[in-house]
Amino acid sequence: MNCLNRFEIQEYIDKEIAPGIRDEIAKHFETCKNCMILYKQAIEDKELIKKLLIESESIYIETSLPQFKLSEVTRKKRIYFRLIPVMVAASIIAFILLFRPGKVPVSENIPEAEILLYRYYEGQDLNKMWHQKSQIIILQDEKGNMIEPIFIY
Repeated sequence: MNCLNRFEIQEYIDKEIAPGIRDEIAKHFETCKNCMILYKQAIEDKELIKKLLIESESIYIETSLPQFKLSEVTRKKRIYFRLIPVMVAASIIAFILLFRPGKVPVSENIPEAEILLYRYYEGQDLNKMWHQKSQIIILQDEKGNMIEPIFIY
């Protein structure tokens, strides 16, 4: 068997090799000093890494940070600063609703054509309304003959 590289030795340590090949590699370690040295170094590295991981976990557990708490004054300031925009918006809306500048009753007469237009949109018969509102003046001479009819709308 040829000498092994570091990756093959690591696969052997992690037991990622088939059992038949593992036996051949074990026999090779007995005969080859270079591969045996690499094998021992790989085992030492693995133990060192395992030891460092255990130490880093204990350091992490021991040095946990305390929970951050705000002071009472800071919390109250935050509440007030959040309420200020809400209160300002509510007061503006209340002012607009209570004191609307455009809330003036209509004091001028609405033109009759506009009234007819609204009634038309409501579905009323405009011809009938027009005839009810119109007047005919008939001018006659002395003999009773009609001179001219005048329609007043």
